[in-house]
Amino acid sequence: MANLDADHMFSVSEARRRARAHGHLHRAQIMMVASGLAAFGIIAVAAAMMGTLF
Repeated sequence: MANLDADHMFSVSEARRRARAHGHLHRAQIMMVASGLAAFGIIAVAAAMMGTLF
């Protein structure tokens, strides 16, 4: 059930602002994970190449 307490209600523009901020935060988190995976991949390839040299 919805909580319709008047103390916690906010305007539609405030709801849109919060949703937009949350969307930007989520997108930034996704980009951080993607860059971390890319860096890990680069390091893994470099380690494999170094392993073949020795």
